[in-house]
Amino acid sequence: LRNTVALLAPQLRDKVTVRTLLQDIPNVQCFPGKVNQVFMNVITNAIQATTARTDGAAPEVNISSCVDADHVVITIADNGIGMSAEVKARMFDPFFTTKPVGEGTGLGLAIVYGIVQDHHGRITVDSAVGLGTTIRIHLPVRYQRNQQQRA
Repeated sequence: LRNTVALLAPQLRDKVTVRTLLQDIPNVQCFPGKVNQVFMNVITNAIQATTARTDGAAPEVNISSCVDADHVVITIADNGIGMSAEVKARMFDPFFTTKPVGEGTGLGLAIVYGIVQDHHGRITVDSAVGLGTTIRIHLPVRYQRNQQQRA
């Protein structure tokens, strides 16, 4: 997460305040490059949502980590424009985008969803128009390739 925020620093400079509250968490069995892509896509969307506000609110993104039972939970919350129920229902659909033509492919969150599923994790989303969005990425500390191995 720290590396991802550092890579995004040029987009953030003097535009968005990013706060991190990263607890000590166990190592997660994963493909690090893929999980970093998840963070990059979600944080980039959060940045874009905050800078899309036109009401003068100071753009903020808060990133935290914690452990919940046998999962690591990464929370990325923004005070951006938020999503309607209709947009939220389609946000992981391939090629769905709310951005103007030429600005987005609609693949970022579809890729995020696939990577999290491949890691046997899940994503939860809370959003309200005008208030912002909170995305929680739940990744198991360890996962079994074959459910029958869990005896």
